[in-house]
Amino acid sequence: MKIEGETIKQIANKSFQAVFRTTTEPPGFIHLVFSKKEITPYQFRSIMIDLKKELSKLSVSKFNKKLSYHWLVRFDQQVTTPFHVDNATDQSILMLGYEPSAIKSELHIADYYTYANEAFEAPEDYFNNFSPVFKDNENVLLPFISKLKLVNMDNYSILIINNSSPKSDVDTLGVFHKALIINKDLNKNRIVNSMVLNVVSRDQVTEDEQRENSFLNTNLISK
Repeated sequence: MKIEGETIKQIANKSFQAVFRTTTEPPGFIHLVFSKKEITPYQFRSIMIDLKKELSKLSVSKFNKKLSYHWLVRFDQQVTTPFHVDNATDQSILMLGYEPSAIKSELHIADYYTYANEAFEAPEDYFNNFSPVFKDNENVLLPFISKLKLVNMDNYSILIINNSSPKSDVDTLGVFHKALIINKDLNKNRIVNSMVLNVVSRDQVTEDEQRENSFLNTNLISK
């Protein structure tokens, strides 16, 4: 989705419908593309925080649960990964903000719910033995994979992913994701702003504001 003047609330509403899915009809993720000419790195991180806040309001409205940071970091990532869900609570959302980069990469999404429903006579067998890292032959996931080209020198982009595991107390359906680095070059940067957002009780006490201030004003980039 190319962003061309939409408000944060409009972006959040579309993102919520795509990501906070309760059936396999929505994709479980959304890709947002912003023109480099229109924003700075600081403004980009501000957009991510504003989106988190709006998505949290929508989550409270629908599920009576808010979003709170499991982690909030910036890092230079040039490692291809397997399909996985990130370490977090059973119900969580992943927001990845990619800054302009010469490093070509893709992010692949695999819908493990649709895979389980179509590949297993009893999908519960797969869910009950669910591993956060997919260790089988990835070819079996091919019909359920979406491939996204991520970064270039002209755009910022945000990918919001349902990172939930298939547990009985989870309201929404997650997906796997996998980073694919096409032209690794450690002399160049591929900066990713990463938020993992736990879905928690609306009454839970958090320190989100303090963490947001640190994230907005940091110059630290982890390797």
